[in-house]
Amino acid sequence: MVINLASRKIRFGISQGMVLAAGDGESLHILLVDSTAKPGMRIS
Repeated sequence: MVINLASRKIRFGISQGMVLAAGDGESLHILLVDSTAKPGMRIS
């Protein structure tokens, strides 16, 4: 489940996003989004 989060002030500065990743327990893969994606679009 993924939701859009509002910007927040955290210890090191302002957080304006999150990392979308997938893994199988041994490796982690960062998922990239197409540049035409708009905020609020569903991930499937």
